[in-house]
Amino acid sequence: MIRIIKAEFIKLKRLHILLIGMIGMTFPSILSIFTQKVAIPEKQIRNFDFATLFNHTVWNSTTIFMPVIFTLIGGYLINREYKEDTLKNLFTIPISFPQLLYGKLIAMGIISILLGYYSCFITLIVGFITGLTVPDLTVLLKGFEQMTVISLCTYISVLPIIVFTSKKQDAFMGGVVVSFLFGYFSMFVKNATLRSIYPILSGLTIIRFDTNQYMNTSGSGSFAISLITMAILLLLTNLLINMCYSENAHI
Repeated sequence: MIRIIKAEFIKLKRLHILLIGMIGMTFPSILSIFTQKVAIPEKQIRNFDFATLFNHTVWNSTTIFMPVIFTLIGGYLINREYKEDTLKNLFTIPISFPQLLYGKLIAMGIISILLGYYSCFITLIVGFITGLTVPDLTVLLKGFEQMTVISLCTYISVLPIIVFTSKKQDAFMGGVVVSFLFGYFSMFVKNATLRSIYPILSGLTIIRFDTNQYMNTSGSGSFAISLITMAILLLLTNLLINMCYSENAHI
């Protein structure tokens, strides 16, 4: 499994898809500044500091950018085995397609966390460029911690979509659309319990993110239910892999 993961990172050096992901993860913080600048005076946040910028970035990343980017990159890593007709080369290797898929998905999980770190770095740069005061260490550590956890949780949220759409060549682009809608509709889930169940929002509950400003609701979700939601998604992903690729036990 470790060799599969290493192989995926070696392949990434020759692919441009990671660059697309990095460009995409640059936009959440820029969008946060832009919406603040163009908002009418009554809607502008008077004390817009780094803490606020990090919160806006987490929200924009979770509901708009990360579901799309993670599904795009994860689906692409799997789809290229079909596209480049490399599956036939694996007949000579004692490895099943599910094993290969698990390796790719774990590699993508690592990439999602790294992209979260990258987003934090870009947020700092954007904040400094726009003249925000230097954040204290507490704000900085909280921002990095929340972005790390929410990146992993959001990736877990779209895992079933990635696996389900990886069965056929180029179907992952449909998964990208589904992930976009998945994130977009999360903005309308107001009930605290439903926010703990809805995969995209359950990650926000886990990091104790205050959604009041973004969803006009102050009810806190259940941390325990949110963790159960993440566990169910992992089990569902495993089930989908075994169901979709059982006939390809050894490709």
